[in-house]
Amino acid sequence: MDESLPAATQPTAGTGNRSTRAQNAAFTPVRAKRGYEYIVEQVRDAIHSGRFRPGDQLPTEREMAEAFKVSRHGVREAIRGLESNGLVEVRLGVLGGIFVREGDPRTVTRALSDLASLGAFSSESLLEARILLSSDVLRLACERATKDDLQRLEDDIVVVENLVAEPGAERTSHLTEFYRLLAAATHNEVLVALTDSLAQIVHARLNRAAAPPNPDIGRIRRNILNYIRERDAEHAVEEITQHLTQLEHTLLAAEQSRRAQGGVGAR
Repeated sequence: MDESLPAATQPTAGTGNRSTRAQNAAFTPVRAKRGYEYIVEQVRDAIHSGRFRPGDQLPTEREMAEAFKVSRHGVREAIRGLESNGLVEVRLGVLGGIFVREGDPRTVTRALSDLASLGAFSSESLLEARILLSSDVLRLACERATKDDLQRLEDDIVVVENLVAEPGAERTSHLTEFYRLLAAATHNEVLVALTDSLAQIVHARLNRAAAPPNPDIGRIRRNILNYIRERDAEHAVEEITQHLTQLEHTLLAAEQSRRAQGGVGAR
């Protein structure tokens, strides 16, 4: 018996080879990372650590290829990845180059939308998240909303009422603006990004299922706005919870109908 092995790992008579084979089957060979993956990691780390800040210009493709000891093709592949993730932008022309982008909350929206389109989120989880997030947004909006915030919400409601009133009205992206304005009234940019992301996911599902706009949407939003004006957070939360729950029921019914017809619907 090998004294260097703990007792628990010592092979037993007649089972040693089978046990070893079973253990080895749980492992896969180590694969080295490709060059562009190292570049992406190092550039991302440099941005996160503050060595490169928004607006800063990165070294040229040639300079990075020399520094990383990789081909320029590998550098281009890394830059494309960083660009698609919203970390850098490539500018053309005499004053062009590779620059660190300003923070863009739409990157969060795109990432979550991609996950949703791949079926990463259940409809139950999405509804729960929207209700929880919207409830906190409304409570803060009741505390922090300014006259300008309230006026922007009022103006948006008028626009939506006119859109829904048009014969044969179709669902447009403007219908999600109300949720962004609610979040903006909290004066918390993180809540704005998260609220907009979830609203866009639901909007995409509604479009795929061909669900018509709710004709009562103006009245519901006016009720919410009036509660905010009165600083009545609990009634505002109750109103939006009922609305989002009913919206999800309508959406699920539309998706089921779409699938039954053989159309392209959401999962």
